[in-house]
Amino acid sequence: MSAQQPVERAAVASRDLGEVHELIRRRYVENLPRIVGPTDGFAFRSEAASAGGLSIDRIAWWADMSIATDPFETTVVATVLDGTFHMRGGRLEGRGVRGDSLLYPSRAALQVLMERVTCQVVQLPAAAIDRVAARAGVDPVDLRFDGMAPVSPAAGRQWLATIAYLSRLLAGAGPAGIHPFMLSAAIDAAATAALTVFPNTTMTVDAPGPGRVAPAAVRRAVAHIEAHAGEPITVEDVAAAAGLGVRALQAAFRKHLDTTPVAYLARVRLERAHHELRAAGPGVTVAEVAHRWGFGDLGRFAARYRAAFGRLPSHTLRT
Repeated sequence: MSAQQPVERAAVASRDLGEVHELIRRRYVENLPRIVGPTDGFAFRSEAASAGGLSIDRIAWWADMSIATDPFETTVVATVLDGTFHMRGGRLEGRGVRGDSLLYPSRAALQVLMERVTCQVVQLPAAAIDRVAARAGVDPVDLRFDGMAPVSPAAGRQWLATIAYLSRLLAGAGPAGIHPFMLSAAIDAAATAALTVFPNTTMTVDAPGPGRVAPAAVRRAVAHIEAHAGEPITVEDVAAAAGLGVRALQAAFRKHLDTTPVAYLARVRLERAHHELRAAGPGVTVAEVAHRWGFGDLGRFAARYRAAFGRLPSHTLRT
């Protein structure tokens, strides 16, 4: 079995702006922070967890701040928990208050203004974003984010659900860490969510003519399924995420994927159960894995598993 991926945790509290600059430089990008207004009372705190290029960092600034940065080489999204956050990069600009998420545009130097902000920052490896974009038919060199804010309030809620999933994964990892299969699937799901939530060029490739459902809509549906396969989602949820009616969604899946949304969801859940069985430690049972991924009938689960992977789930668990 593959070696576990350790989760690195770091908590830093500082009143020294130079120390804060160095931490941000090491963890994210070269930067120039400046306190706006009185410097008395300045304080900074960061609580971060990271594994395999994925990191989640809760950051609090006890001061109004102005920060200039070099372009980021990773994909970074900040969700405001308190305060006001304003960011400008290239031709893009965004403002966020409590509950809002903003994507940092890559390939552009940023100017960030914060009013006593507490935020949760998710950082994803660029390779994961490029990989998902390529699957959507967009060459990484042509990938471009066209906005900082989510495409809709529903998309914003989808990103918040993604953060919650990633946070549970990193927080629940014991001293042994996370199995690479589970971590890779989580990073892939987060990258898919980022490309579904924030406006970018994967959303406009193959734009539809009159009366047609664009493959981009199917990709949004697929991304929603893959990001929320562990939740009790419905066909109506998937259709809403894709911006389609249920009948149009069904027809689009048959045309472009030769399957149905329900069958696709079942396949994704079966693959996730397979990965979990391969990564399982002592004491884990087939029944609990099957139930966790929505399979209530163990006999039917075993039959579908064997048809897909050529072995019984109990055999995978033992090897």
